[in-house]
Amino acid sequence: MSRLLRFFNDHLRAHAPLIAGASLLLLLAGLCQGALIASIKFVFDDGKAHALSGAQIGLFGQLEHLRAWVMAHLPEASALRTGLLVPLVLVLLFALKGLFTYAGTLLMVRSGIRATQAFRERLFAHLLAQEPAFFQKHPVGELITRSISDVGAVQGIASNQLAEAVREICVAVTMLATVLYMDWKLSLTLFLAGPLVVLPVKRLSQRIRKVNHRNQEASSRLLQRLKEVFSNIRVVQAFARESYEVSRFQVQNQELYRLGMKSARASALSTPIMELVGGLLLAGLAAYAAGRFKAGTLTTENFLTYILAIYALYDPLRRLTKLNNEIQVASASLDRVYSMLDRKPELPVTPDPKPVPARPGLLRFEGVEFAYDEKHPVLRGIDLEVRAGETVALVGGSGGGKTTLVNLVPRFFDPTAGRITLDGLDLRDLDPRELRKIIGIVTQETLLFMDTVHDNIAYGKQASREAVIAAAKKAHAHDFITTLPHGYDTPLAETGSSLSGGQRQRLAIARALLQDPPILILDEATSALDTESERAVQAALETLMQDRTTLVIAHRLSTIQRATRICAMKQGRIVEQGTHDDLLARHGEYARLHKLQFAEA
Repeated sequence: MSRLLRFFNDHLRAHAPLIAGASLLLLLAGLCQGALIASIKFVFDDGKAHALSGAQIGLFGQLEHLRAWVMAHLPEASALRTGLLVPLVLVLLFALKGLFTYAGTLLMVRSGIRATQAFRERLFAHLLAQEPAFFQKHPVGELITRSISDVGAVQGIASNQLAEAVREICVAVTMLATVLYMDWKLSLTLFLAGPLVVLPVKRLSQRIRKVNHRNQEASSRLLQRLKEVFSNIRVVQAFARESYEVSRFQVQNQELYRLGMKSARASALSTPIMELVGGLLLAGLAAYAAGRFKAGTLTTENFLTYILAIYALYDPLRRLTKLNNEIQVASASLDRVYSMLDRKPELPVTPDPKPVPARPGLLRFEGVEFAYDEKHPVLRGIDLEVRAGETVALVGGSGGGKTTLVNLVPRFFDPTAGRITLDGLDLRDLDPRELRKIIGIVTQETLLFMDTVHDNIAYGKQASREAVIAAAKKAHAHDFITTLPHGYDTPLAETGSSLSGGQRQRLAIARALLQDPPILILDEATSALDTESERAVQAALETLMQDRTTLVIAHRLSTIQRATRICAMKQGRIVEQGTHDDLLARHGEYARLHKLQFAEA
């Protein structure tokens, strides 16, 4: 099943009644178009019935009899008998055609937009279900492009393009029936020119689709470049690299231009093909008409009406060819979206998960190993027990595996060997979403949403204003919040950049306090702060850590001296563990780190 048919089956089937109603209305509009063409014959008629015979007896003969019957039953003094009947019929047909087209298009567009709305929501939910490693492999710009631009292109297929396609098909079918009824032998002869259109258009469609796949990829890269530059604008300006970034942007933008021109050339070729075929048809009709005129078997009004009917058939076919090009462009976007939807998360979730302990008593690492790839192991044979209420600190140089180790606890990754248990339950047997509800995380880089202070604190657990204020007070954040322009209702800038680092950290701590998790992970939560901010944040952290099982990654060793246990890590292994005083007395790795930091102080 093609991706286009799959989309219709997945999302448009639910709107089948609307689509059927819209198609019926558009078909009626097509019938009005056919009636208009037939009615125009009487514009060239002299108002008298003709003796029709042979091939002429058909649609026009019956219309002539219908008109004669209507005229015979009109009052002698009626203005309609003086020649106003045909103009009024034409106005009525045009009005009905417009009404049917408007109503049918509106229904079709509505069903398409509703289907695409569900499609975008499905994609967003699917992306959120992916494992953290997925977001390291796929740049944010690419995901934004697929969620906004690609789905927007699909919306064009499902709404406007679908409505236009159905409308043109209905008109084409109606006019095809009309020309066949008028002169089926001539019409079938003309239709032999069909392969002259179908074969080149098919080749062009394949090329357009292929080029637009590459075009979309180039657009994603360009969007990612913009995001990176604007997100790191201080670095760009600090190093005076504006001209360098402009030149890099120009290179990528030139690639987008080149691919856009390739697509435009392929799309533009369909017009001369259709014009050539139209010219051939017209030439054939002219030759045919000349012979029939000489033989006296063709009247002027019948020939002109037939020409109009052929043009009325040719015009929707021409527009359908152009529409096909647009659909091929959008189909490339549909392929990209479905390639993302077909991706299964690499972090498996058991179909029958075990319940997560509400207040776990023992967190245990048993021979845990982990590697991002086979050649570069990060953790090697980690054995560690953390009991309820303990504070275990992880220290060591960069690349020692500290952050990787704590990221295994909320199942951001799974160990490549060994296992992690919670009260004897393997974490892989638990629902990761339920597991993460009992784990609070405060990291060095605190990211907040462009929302109010209240909503940022209540993000992890929706709560009342009183509960939010109580959490903020415990996090030593209430005082500075009350000085903000609108207090707890103050909206924050992107990533919370309108606040200082210490203020952002205290909001994150308040958020964790409100969640009230039994397990807490602190990943260098104070390393980027100045001394004054660190003291305020450290006081808030001490409140947060009370009666919780806590894993702390610390850069400043002075902040972990009162930890229950300190684990020194080196090259992915725990090389020693104990209390602060014990480890200093051993003169091992921890003592070396402490000495280096003390010397720096």
